[in-house]
Formats: sequence, C-alpha cells, structure tokens
Amino acid sequence: MPSTSWLLARASYNRYAYSTDPMVPGELTRATAAQATAETRAHLAADSRPRRIQAHPYGAVILCDGDRRVRFDPWQEAMPKYLTAKQAVDLHLLASATVPARLVDVGSGYGPEVQGSSLVRIPPAATNRLVRHGYLALDGTGQVVLSLAGVVALEWRHCKTTGVEPGQWADLIAEAVVDTLTPDDPQG
Repeated sequence: MPSTSWLLARASYNRYAYSTDPMVPGELTRATAAQATAETRAHLAADSRPRRIQAHPYGAVILCDGDRRVRFDPWQEAMPKYLTAKQAVDLHLLASATVPARLVDVGSGYGPEVQGSSLVRIPPAATNRLVRHGYLALDGTGQVVLSLAGVVALEWRHCKTTGVEPGQWADLIAEAVVDTLTPDDPQG
C-alpha cells in the first residue's frame, strides 16, 4: 500500500485559470488537494462573499475574482459520489475536532493515522482511503484539515441523503465551501 505522504503529493484536481474575456486563452495545470484548499482559503481570506465562489453539483468549484476565474475540476477519484457513510463520519469528526489533528505514524505498516483528541482517531487504512480520494489535506502548519474535495463531498452527500432538490446542490456546495474554508483570521 502506498504511503500517505506520497498520496498527499498526487494531483487531485485539474486547475483551469482563465479570463472572462473569451479571446484570452486559459492555463490548465494540475493541483493537489492541499494546493486547491490553500488557494481557496487565500481567495476567501481576501473576500468571503458567497458570490465569489461558484460550484457545480458534480464537484467542480470556481473562484471568481473580477475578470479572472480559477476552476478546480476533481479527478475521478476525488469525485464526491465516492464518499461512503463511514468516511463521512470520519470527516465530520475531523471537522468538529477542537484539537488540531495531525498525521501520526503508529508503526502499523499501512502508513500514518489521523489523530486529534481522544475522540478523533482515523485508522491508517481509512486515512489512506481519505487521502487517496483527496478528502484530506495538510495545511501550512502540518495539521490535517478537510480539503476542498472533502468539504464538497460532505455537502454533496448531505444534499443527496436529505432529499434536497438537485437544482439547489450547487448553491449549497458553494455556501459550504465559504462557511468551512473561510479563515478565522483573514490576516493569518
């Protein structure tokens, strides 16, 4: 089984930066879950108005900044539809943890596990699956956080399981991204 650190460095998104001017070509690159999450956080730190984020029900997120757009299209493995009920529980635990979670090598041979407080512990095999799907990322301080894909997948699953009309999914996903990834301190 691949180590979690290698999986964290794999691309999870196609990143497409483009102008609203159709005569200006865009730039397509690949991004990891951590890069997409960091760029979204930086975008929201500058201005967290909901209209600056757009989403598509299948998982794409667009950051809007004047005449410039950045679109993150999830790779096949990072699609929200692959989030299982058990993975959703693990992500909810991580999102609600009061103690910052970290990757800790427990010597299991399967790679590190996520540990926060005594209530937040995601075993190595489950951690590897969450990382492989791009639902977890490391922030700049080494803390394990929900990635952009993790936030989108949780909201997508919530919409699907609670009977929300599919026409409303994109707006609710965009709101969840703004609510979850807006930094507490825009200067930090």
